[in-house]
Amino acid sequence: MTQRPETKSDYQESIMRVMLLIQSRLDEPPGLDEVAAVAAFSRYHFHRLFTAYTGESLSTFVRRLRLERAANRLRQTFDPITEIALDAGYETPTNFGKAFKQQFGQSPSQFREEHHLLDTAVFRQARAEEKEKMTPKIVNLEPQTVLFVRKTGPYSAASAAAFGTLMPFAYQHNLINKQTQMLGISHDSPDITAADKLRYDACITLEQPIEPQGEFGVQTIAGGRYALFVYKGPYENFDETYSLIFRHWLGQSGERLRDVPTFERYLNHDSRQTEPRNLRTEIYIPLAEA
Repeated sequence: MTQRPETKSDYQESIMRVMLLIQSRLDEPPGLDEVAAVAAFSRYHFHRLFTAYTGESLSTFVRRLRLERAANRLRQTFDPITEIALDAGYETPTNFGKAFKQQFGQSPSQFREEHHLLDTAVFRQARAEEKEKMTPKIVNLEPQTVLFVRKTGPYSAASAAAFGTLMPFAYQHNLINKQTQMLGISHDSPDITAADKLRYDACITLEQPIEPQGEFGVQTIAGGRYALFVYKGPYENFDETYSLIFRHWLGQSGERLRDVPTFERYLNHDSRQTEPRNLRTEIYIPLAEA
């Protein structure tokens, strides 16, 4: 039987509420009773619905996000592996090592040695070369409430699909004006998370309250300290820019990253009317408090 659109919309909204809750509480993930209550479904039906809409069971989704976060810490810090294992929910480094190797094909120590952004042979060679100096502006932002649509997949395709869904809805509901900001949240690292699992949120800032509707959700972008980089050029070159930021600037900055997503602010409201080489984007990298 074909599902009614409004019923499908209700399910999408419920599952998105759960995903946002899990993202905000990866250190202490909510239990099944709590997430089922948030979704307003029974425990039995919630399991089936979550798997149907995300392609993963709840436990697999949580475990993957925590292991991917651990992989990023291994790349970006020199925190002890025992500490990273505990924060990922494993009581011993041995259990963490088994789960990590199953996910990434390497032990945590091997992964760190090969992929660390701040102390690899690739980094040392690149640092020795005279690269263009990157000097961001350090800013303090207030939290921002945004309307968003999430799509998963390679970022180029996911971002186009997400904005292609979000913008007609926003115009239809008169949510766009001269003050509206268009933002993008890239939750995952493409060299850690499988391409089909990359999460991208297309967002617009809100000046009036709006209730979530199906795949059109509401979330808050964290405030606090950020390094603000201004990039000019085609969106297709973002990977190279992020590589320069994390491989070159971060290692020499003395800064530590904060455990919230990076986000982008697109300064050209209609990118279709702008030549790719003239597109301007602000990239915000979350920093720990000084």
